[in-house]
Amino acid sequence: MIFRRTAPIPLTTALAALVALGILVATVLFTRRRLQEDLHSLLAAKEARSVASLFEGRLAAQRSEGFDDPLLAAVEFAALPQMENLRGVTLYDAEGRLPSRLVGEKAVPPPPMEPPGVPAFSAGPVARFLPGEGPEVARLLVHFPLRDEVGAIGGILALELDASGLEQEHLRMDQALRRQGALTLAISGTALAAALAVAFSGLARANRLLAERTRLLERTNRELSLANRTGAVGAVASHLVHGLRSPLAGLQAFVTGLAEGGADGSGVADARDTARRMKAMIDEVVRVLRDDAGLQVHEIPVGELLPLLSRGIPPACAARGVSLGIEGGSSRRLGNREANLLLLILENLVANAAQASPDRADVRVVLVETSDGALEVRVADSGPGIPDHLRSNLFQPTISTRPDGAGIGLAISRRLASAIDADLSLESTGPGGSVFLLRLPPSHGTAVPS
Repeated sequence: MIFRRTAPIPLTTALAALVALGILVATVLFTRRRLQEDLHSLLAAKEARSVASLFEGRLAAQRSEGFDDPLLAAVEFAALPQMENLRGVTLYDAEGRLPSRLVGEKAVPPPPMEPPGVPAFSAGPVARFLPGEGPEVARLLVHFPLRDEVGAIGGILALELDASGLEQEHLRMDQALRRQGALTLAISGTALAAALAVAFSGLARANRLLAERTRLLERTNRELSLANRTGAVGAVASHLVHGLRSPLAGLQAFVTGLAEGGADGSGVADARDTARRMKAMIDEVVRVLRDDAGLQVHEIPVGELLPLLSRGIPPACAARGVSLGIEGGSSRRLGNREANLLLLILENLVANAAQASPDRADVRVVLVETSDGALEVRVADSGPGIPDHLRSNLFQPTISTRPDGAGIGLAISRRLASAIDADLSLESTGPGGSVFLLRLPPSHGTAVPS
């Protein structure tokens, strides 16, 4: 079974996709942030190592000349052309105390210390980048130890550098990272969205298939339940026909004898007509049962059945002036079994329509042969319509639109329609009346030669 209709995306599916994309965005942003911090630290450490190398080179040159004065080396270092961005120089003791400002208007902040008073940069220089805020430019604080010839730390040199160039380098690097992050997010987001779309599409198709099969199973169960109930009703009806046929024949003979013996009165005449009608109905059912057994097979034109529909009007309805009108026609020929079942269905529909119609109304039967060869028969009344609460279960046994109805006529009629591969349904209903549609498929209606 192939489903071509595209169902709307469920809310849970959309939320799951949004959560997945949100996690991806958060992951990319967090990774980019950490990468920025690491790169900033690497650039600052590189700058600090470069400055420390210049100072150590100056101190080594001084020692080669026979001097070992870190303070003098620091002053000469500050005067180097390479240190034109130097803004301040401060000398601290080995424990980061007793500042001595050498260059600048104020002392450079002390280095970070680890308890108990050990410099955090004991393994090398430490750099800290301070971005520019307002009128202040970006600064780079560099702290590195001053070691003697044996490697002992005699002091700490603190430098403050103008880091405008380093800040520009940070901005260029951040822009490159943003572009890279956006590209990564676009590619990953597209791939994730495509994967989620494929996965949820497959899940949605599976859900639709499951829902469709569930509906088919429920409909099949309802049809089986209806078949069981109507089958039981049919068995009861067959039993009633068998039990009533002989007593009804005796009753008809008795009423006829009364009429022939001179008994008069409308009551006797009505009883005679009713007995004759009931016997004719039972004989019709017996004939259908015989046809269903396949004892005789011949063809009957549908047109020959139409005049017989008038007997579907009950005498009480005929007394109220309800009449039958037939429109259209058909050249279809049916096997006698199908023809008799079709007549029973239509007679039942005509009787229901007559009972639902007001006085002096018309019950209309319209026959139409469609372009594909199907035969459609519509039976319309002029009644008040079928209540809403009865429409969904209209063809189930014991459901009746009349207070005194048994509720089995429409159920048996649909069962009989199914027996001849036809379909019986309520086409429309309302204050202006109801229309029942009986549709025989194109392939139906060829009798088996006897």
